[in-house]
Amino acid sequence: MRHARRTAAACNAGAFLSAVVAGYSVTHHPWLIVPGLVAAAVLLVAAAETRRHATRQRARYERTAAAAATDEQLLRPQHVGAGANAADCPVCSASPTPPLTCPGPPAATDQNKEQ
Repeated sequence: MRHARRTAAACNAGAFLSAVVAGYSVTHHPWLIVPGLVAAAVLLVAAAETRRHATRQRARYERTAAAAATDEQLLRPQHVGAGANAADCPVCSASPTPPLTCPGPPAATDQNKEQ
């Protein structure tokens, strides 16, 4: 985002300088103010567009980061449990030193579900 702020600041400075030069030029001839003010307006529009684009990009990044965090929580693998073979458990098999049996919580049986 620093790049967008720097570009917007440069456009604002250019617009200010164009307005100052236009003000000085009007002392020679009244119509010489027009090109300077047009250049200042163009630079101000460019600065506003740069800020708008940076704001949209930042909002898109924040939405994407929030969605990725939510997906990570939802898709986190769970232990199989109940003393199952560790090779069958997605968490244990991904471990660099997998145990022989899954240490996760015991899996719910049909009897536990009925209660």
